[in-house]
Amino acid sequence: MGHEATLASTTPRQRYLALLGLYASIFAFSISFGGLVPWMALDMEGRGINASLIGLVAAAHPLGVMLMAPFTQRIVRRFGSGNAMIWCTVIAIATLLPLSSWDSVYAWLALRFISGLSGSVPWVVTETWINVAATDRSRGRAVALYAAIMAAGFAAGPLTLQWADALAVSPMPWFIGLQLLSLAIFIPLRRMAPVLDHKGGAGIVSVFLALPALLSAAFVSGALDSTFFSFLAIWGQRVGLSEAFALTLLSIFIAGNVLLQFPIGWLADRWGPRPVLLGCGVACIVAPMLVLAGLPAIPVLLGVVAFLWGGCVWGTYSVALVAMGRRFSGGELVVINAAFVMVYTGANIVAPPVAGFAMENIWNPHALMVVGLLVAAAFTLLVATRRKEF
Repeated sequence: MGHEATLASTTPRQRYLALLGLYASIFAFSISFGGLVPWMALDMEGRGINASLIGLVAAAHPLGVMLMAPFTQRIVRRFGSGNAMIWCTVIAIATLLPLSSWDSVYAWLALRFISGLSGSVPWVVTETWINVAATDRSRGRAVALYAAIMAAGFAAGPLTLQWADALAVSPMPWFIGLQLLSLAIFIPLRRMAPVLDHKGGAGIVSVFLALPALLSAAFVSGALDSTFFSFLAIWGQRVGLSEAFALTLLSIFIAGNVLLQFPIGWLADRWGPRPVLLGCGVACIVAPMLVLAGLPAIPVLLGVVAFLWGGCVWGTYSVALVAMGRRFSGGELVVINAAFVMVYTGANIVAPPVAGFAMENIWNPHALMVVGLLVAAAFTLLVATRRKEF
């Protein structure tokens, strides 16, 4: 940990360079991850693997992240935040190498689980580092830019599949290359990595008890993003939209994820996180109500609502990170961020099967909107009644 920096020992220029480097590293990784997940699903489907097994492989990575998150702070304290990020990233990249040559679904399941275990540390430390490097005046915009870059990378990922298909080459070398690029960008930043030691204080369980409203932001963003990525286009086709417009609707939702983060972050800097979280929550309640009231009959308005909805769903994630960074610091922030990531990935795993079951067995297809409405209402109620968390 001798190579790491305290906040007091780093200059504003160093913190600015660290943020730029982290953003570039995140973007390269996000493109790779955003393309890898659908490539694996399409490859397995092409080999005749049943949907349940494909779903298990998809869930293995977030499950690994969720299970490792509580141990992140201990790993960081033992090895230092910079070293922990580097070596865990190396392990995650190593799990990609056999994917092209191993045909066993169960081998893929194990590799993705190990990738999730190792990927948990860079995820938690990166978000904590951005929060620590930002000032109180600019934290909303710094975190929002991170959220927008990550969402843009995830959205760009599937385009690499189209590009590889047009060139008749495997996309796997590009996915691996992008993650190596992400690592190469990060390595020079190691000496500026913050000391995130934490002796005593809150543990994961006490964080859950003390900060339910903040953690519910992780749940609403994780649940709605993963669910709409899986089912929004299907919902659109089932309500009578053309296949092209149904896919466009998902693209519009993702565009809201990306383009609205900076204005939402600016509002968080100006007004504080709580009013902005409340606003995002209310928007996520109103949007499905409008859809259920007959909005699909007016495609232009449906597109506008999907854009705003996408921004507010992902905005709950970034603004909650801002609220955490305002109240907590150092190693304590690592513990809280780890709990946040646990909830987010848990929602990734739980929400899509619940929404899919509800669509098939309770109200086809509008149960998707009801699930979104209920999750948003619970979140908004918690933020409204838990003022002391902010």
